Amino acid sequence: MMDHIARTGSRRWLFVALLFVLIRALPNITYPIGRDQASFLVIGEGFLRGQRLYRDLWDIKPPGIYALYAMLVKLFGHVMWSVGLVDILWLLVISYCIFRFVERYLGTVSAAIAVVVNAAWHCANGYLDAAQPECFLMLLVFAGYFLVAAEGRWQLARDLLAGFCLGAAFWLKYNALAFLPLLTVVPYLDWDRINLRPRQLRFRVPCRTWITRMSVLVAGFLLAVAAVVGYFCLTGSWASFKAGHLAVAPRYATTPERIPNFWAITTARALLGVGGWTLLATGASFLIPEWCDLSCLLPVASAAAMGFIATAAQLHFFPYAFETTYPFLAAIWGYLAWKIYEGLKGRAQKPGRQWTTKLLTGALLAIIVVGPLRTEVKAITRRYRDVAWWRRDSRDFFARYPELRSSIEQLEGQAQVIEYLHRLSSPGDGMFIWGTAPLIYYMTGLHPPTRFVVTNHPLISPWGPPEWRDELVRDLEKSPPAFLVVARGDEVPDISLTTLDSEQYLSLYPSLSSFISGSYNLAAEFPGFVVYHRKPPDCN
Repeated sequence: MMDHIARTGSRRWLFVALLFVLIRALPNITYPIGRDQASFLVIGEGFLRGQRLYRDLWDIKPPGIYALYAMLVKLFGHVMWSVGLVDILWLLVISYCIFRFVERYLGTVSAAIAVVVNAAWHCANGYLDAAQPECFLMLLVFAGYFLVAAEGRWQLARDLLAGFCLGAAFWLKYNALAFLPLLTVVPYLDWDRINLRPRQLRFRVPCRTWITRMSVLVAGFLLAVAAVVGYFCLTGSWASFKAGHLAVAPRYATTPERIPNFWAITTARALLGVGGWTLLATGASFLIPEWCDLSCLLPVASAAAMGFIATAAQLHFFPYAFETTYPFLAAIWGYLAWKIYEGLKGRAQKPGRQWTTKLLTGALLAIIVVGPLRTEVKAITRRYRDVAWWRRDSRDFFARYPELRSSIEQLEGQAQVIEYLHRLSSPGDGMFIWGTAPLIYYMTGLHPPTRFVVTNHPLISPWGPPEWRDELVRDLEKSPPAFLVVARGDEVPDISLTTLDSEQYLSLYPSLSSFISGSYNLAAEFPGFVVYHRKPPDCN
């Protein structure tokens, strides 16, 4: 009977938490497609046309995310709201996973609070966090954990599938390997023993059983890795994968000697991404004796450490990189909030407490709840006003998007270029963008005659092979596109390792500059972009 009551209470808390997530996330349908997501869509669409990654379509990330986005292209086509819709659905699923994981160690109420906090963090970061590789990576990691932690029949089959999930996550981002202990150690430890004196930490299963299950899990992981390697070999793309990805990825934006105070800046960004208040909350949970229950905290804290290692391994602390850490840091906030509530409530209910003490306790509880609640209400209200604007005029909304996260996105300029090309382009016209604005490719349906389809970063950066610059010019001279777009104000020194924007960099790229001036006329200028049109054949 008590188990039934507990399950009912758990379902109610889960329902309330997911209801908040749905209300908070629904305005995400208005998200524009960011540069990263547009890159994934362009390459995913190329997959559907039969092109091969790294050979015909180049980008720096592992292949898994492009395969996922190919499915999005197939499902939704060329619509701006597709990524926002996927983000809503993803957030609901990941919230369920967070609830079940946190409930296992910290209890039902802490799990519900963790879901709310994680959703608030994710939505506050806006469209740049939507449907990123780290998001899908975490779904696979949680799926693998639940498969291992569940008890019942077909255990070895579930372990094999869990390893396959980790392998799939690996092909989304290689740093997924940081979560290997979450699948191979955390579910097997008897965490209750950590509170004994002397402290103990042992496996709940015999060592031989653990070794067998881990071997099966590793076999599943290797199977997933081998499947993708086999795909590249069978399609004749292995050489391109090796030279265009494996050889370049370790050098990608990793030249600290070129950036003054690199390590100090990197450390500051890491701490900023975690958040000072979150660090204080974590410290308080462990250091205050009344709150510190190691059997509850250590499993979650160890998962948070794995998530942070996965983030730090990239040396790039963009907000979306912390999606591997947010669920577990949110769990610590849920645990701390519940402990504070229990402590204050217990003190207020002690016999002999005067009414002033109870009043002060109630006021403190109100402050703890009302402050964050007020912030969320304001954010939700603002986002639903945006939904109304989006419904009235989606084109104007995207062109003047009110919550632009980065000036280099230049959504207004992209919208104007897209509209211009829709008017003037004809079927069969090609286009090349010297910059990083793949959304223009995706929304116009125009394609470049080169594999450098989403960004020029490897062509202007020291980490890109120098011969690629000659390759680009050869491609353009062989099949000159009807339109050529040059971006302005799109410099990203953290990645390209240069302070020059795309237009300025042409002064250091004379072969491309000569090709543009000799074969194209300036056709139009928009905020952040210059559009060129190919000269008639007799003028070249």
